[in-house]
Amino acid sequence: MSNHEIYLYGMITKTNGFLLRGDFPKADHYCEFKERYALPGGETGTAAIVLASLGCKVKIDGTFLGKHTKDLTHEFYQNINVDTSALYYDPQYDGIEEFVMVDKSTRTNFSTFAAFYEDYLQYGIRHWNAPKETDIVGVKVAGIDPFFYDEAILASEYCRKSDVPYVTIDEKPDNKVIKNASIVAVSSEYIRDHMPEYNTSNKKEGKIKLLNKYAEHTDALVIITGGSGTTYYGRRGDIKEFDAFKVKVVSTLGAGDTFKAGCIYSLLHGYDDDKTVKFASALAAVACTKFPLGFNPPKLNDVEQLMRV
Repeated sequence: MSNHEIYLYGMITKTNGFLLRGDFPKADHYCEFKERYALPGGETGTAAIVLASLGCKVKIDGTFLGKHTKDLTHEFYQNINVDTSALYYDPQYDGIEEFVMVDKSTRTNFSTFAAFYEDYLQYGIRHWNAPKETDIVGVKVAGIDPFFYDEAILASEYCRKSDVPYVTIDEKPDNKVIKNASIVAVSSEYIRDHMPEYNTSNKKEGKIKLLNKYAEHTDALVIITGGSGTTYYGRRGDIKEFDAFKVKVVSTLGAGDTFKAGCIYSLLHGYDDDKTVKFASALAAVACTKFPLGFNPPKLNDVEQLMRV
């Protein structure tokens, strides 16, 4: 039985972040970077950092560690009291690593995510752990990235079996991980890339239609995030809007993962739907004022102060 409040399962990467001095350059042009760092990242990796900063006890599992990611991952999380004991090290694997170029309004990612999944889909080589039921029994809430096929579904089934409510993110409405979630957060980027039929010229209409589509498959609070714009959220027949907090943006890297962390924190503390969206939005907004997020995660008093504005 786990001794932690929160169990997170999903993508954990090594993220090499570069904050540019100016805008992202055109092809064959030059750009200076202002700052650079190597930190754990990914949807689960970043959420763990943020939740630890909020005082939560977290255990993580998911992506295999490799030769380029093992030491940094264990050392970093040990310093912030995140439990990495479930992570598996494959000495024959490099690890999943990304290089992210960030300016004030965009982030451009270079990595090998396609190869990561092709190894599994074409050759049956899996670079992620199967979840362990013993890590889930006894926790209060969980966060599950739906990216690991049957293993993600298994994590959701363990949560359901142990009555552990969980948050999940970007996936199609009919996915089994979506069905039994307590909160589902779907990003505009995911809609753009995977469900373009809902990314209409009338974006409000498209997002409301999509939210209702999710509501046909789950009783969860469904949130269609809007970045610096409008977020739509609700359940069957009851859809609301929330306008983003206005902050001075330094970097948007990790903002979506921080929003997910905010939903998990809200679920842990029993917030209602309105407060959940407000808190997660404020947490993500504070994260946008930081770089690198891993060394400067949002603090609870900063979030509460922004929520009072």
